[in-house]
Amino acid sequence: MNAYLFALAAVLAVIPILFLFKINIEKIKENQENIGKIQTNFFIGVAIAEAIPIILIVFGMLDLSPVSSIDELIIPGIIVIFSMLFAAFFIFLQRSVGVPEEAKQAATTFSAIGLAMANAIPIVSLVSLIMMMP
Repeated sequence: MNAYLFALAAVLAVIPILFLFKINIEKIKENQENIGKIQTNFFIGVAIAEAIPIILIVFGMLDLSPVSSIDELIIPGIIVIFSMLFAAFFIFLQRSVGVPEEAKQAATTFSAIGLAMANAIPIVSLVSLIMMMP
């Protein structure tokens, strides 16, 4: 059951960050001159969105113990990896659709930041699952 805390933390981190990314990338597409303010608002939103996943990671780390069989880690691992792939697919899709030529550089930079933010908790979750291997 402890492994599912890490999977839940990954999903609860990725979904709100992708919503925040979508809202802010649309603002960048409209007006890339305010990119500093848009990125600041994005970082504040990510910090708020990652509060519950960080608490779940801490609770999972408190009870971290090896599982009896590797089969107990397969489904949580698939969930974490799927959330990472979904985040990458969503971010790259948003970066390439409907971006005016003058905003491409700003959108590309913001996409790299968004991908790093969206995959931070899933990477910690994946490492934690690896630490639980027998």
